[in-house]
Amino acid sequence: MNLPATPTLPIRRIVQGDNPREHFDPAEMADLEEGIRAVGGVIQPIVVRPVPGTDDFAIVVGERRWRAAKTVLGDDYDMPVLFKEVSPATAEAMAVIENHHRAPMSAAEQARAAQRQLHRNHGDKAETAAGMGWKPELLARRLALLTCTPSVLAALTKHQIQLGHAELLTGVPPDMQDRVLAGLLAHKVPVAVLKDQLGKYARRLADAIFDTAPCAACPHNSTRQAGLFADSIREGHCQHPTHFDELTQQAVDAKASALCVEYPVVHVIRQGGGFVPLHVTAEGELGVGAAQYASCQGCKSYGAAVSAMPGSSGAVTASLCFDAACNSQKVARWRKATREDAAQQPLAASQSTASRGTPSTPRPADKRRPKAASSRPTNQTPQRVVEYRTTQWRKWLAAALMAQPQRSHRVLIALTLAGRAADLKSAQFEKALAKIAGPGEAHGSDLREPLRRADQVVADQVDRLVQAAIASAAFGVDTHNLELLLNYLDVDEARCFRWDKAFLDLFTTSELESLAADVGLKAALGARFKTARAGKKDAFVQALLNAEGFAYQGTVPAVMRYPRHGTAQEATVGVEDASDAAAGSASTRADAEAPATA
Repeated sequence: MNLPATPTLPIRRIVQGDNPREHFDPAEMADLEEGIRAVGGVIQPIVVRPVPGTDDFAIVVGERRWRAAKTVLGDDYDMPVLFKEVSPATAEAMAVIENHHRAPMSAAEQARAAQRQLHRNHGDKAETAAGMGWKPELLARRLALLTCTPSVLAALTKHQIQLGHAELLTGVPPDMQDRVLAGLLAHKVPVAVLKDQLGKYARRLADAIFDTAPCAACPHNSTRQAGLFADSIREGHCQHPTHFDELTQQAVDAKASALCVEYPVVHVIRQGGGFVPLHVTAEGELGVGAAQYASCQGCKSYGAAVSAMPGSSGAVTASLCFDAACNSQKVARWRKATREDAAQQPLAASQSTASRGTPSTPRPADKRRPKAASSRPTNQTPQRVVEYRTTQWRKWLAAALMAQPQRSHRVLIALTLAGRAADLKSAQFEKALAKIAGPGEAHGSDLREPLRRADQVVADQVDRLVQAAIASAAFGVDTHNLELLLNYLDVDEARCFRWDKAFLDLFTTSELESLAADVGLKAALGARFKTARAGKKDAFVQALLNAEGFAYQGTVPAVMRYPRHGTAQEATVGVEDASDAAAGSASTRADAEAPATA
């Protein structure tokens, strides 16, 4: 298809006309020059008129294009032109009308056009900017506007809001942009006022307790806006407070989770929760004494709190008690002991004065604070330790029932009299049966198969199997009766308990510190204890298991000892302890392992 050629004139034959525009913005001219350079010339012809008496033509409309082409392409460039035979007055009027009505594309329209060009260039921003005759900075600014909602972009296109409004809204979450836009349109809010309002609800990234490295490229980061737009709030702020709060909560939860290794109880303080921290300490107005405080560190109600409150998010408050009633008792007991100790001091001083000048006689060491010393520190054992301890007690009892036939027979009599035959556990007995007499087939509640299997047992295995049947009751009795039977068989914890990683892993770091102080491990480690305590829990556990000079064999933590019951001890009258002990042969102890490990 042959199209008519557009008339052209060399730039050297075109001169300035009577242009009402006196200022040509350098930045805008630079952008125009880049556009002409990108396409290799001027696309839209300028309007010229003949200059009487010369071969030149004066510009009526298009001086900016003429200036830019002259700079980029030189005086020999053939400029596309349209010829108009008009008077000077008419030419000036045309120039005024053209300058008044000519309007550039809106920034929103430019943003969409840039997005389309970027897509055609497969995401190459440098190529896109060059092809559009833009500087890379302008391309970045326009593309950033695309984070605005369609409603905001439409308002910008229709000139209902200014470019500054839209640039500020790029950092606002989409679900808020339209609400803010409605207010802008209703109240004609200036850009400066919007800037101040947005700054009030933005969150300072310097106050964040989470990793802010990913925030550098976030569209809601005001620093990123400040690098693109003239209108932005202060640098270093997050304009998406909901997301900021979500990240803060995640950081608080992560910190609380990490503290669970250190403390039995970790509480997150939230707004409206009404939580009031109760500090526990050795000394001071609310002190409980050094010995009791060491015991409190091993209590199930000892812990810390992590704040999720504005202004203090992530702050940790340690050494807290979560049992107010127990804490009050401990504080009151320590106050009473302190008062009594203070009352005894004047008496001790008077006795010392009276004894001056008389021969000194040996006297017991000074016993200060006798009440505090006589009251053994107590705490509440964590449930996980209680469950472990109960499991171990059942294993110890099963082994004792296997090793003490005379007493175990009496236990069977007692269980039958109490109607507790159901405490005999078939699952544990099956394991012992398989170990002593060999494996057999599974069976139901019908006695036919069990009788056949029992009838196959050789005679010298029967007594051991009866012992195993009685020992299975160790896994069926309730906790109260478990303690009674431990007392009845006089089970020695020192011969049963073993220090190992599985036991120490039950405790938090604070509980381990309390445990170590109670049994003497802290003293045995000496200076090494502080270093081990400050490290990771696994290393701390290994240090506690390798203390030189500590008597692991025979040392039993208080938490693993069962309570002594006088009634159970009285029940042992008439039982031959010595004969039972002699009956506990090595093979019998081996048989106990089957029910004990269930």
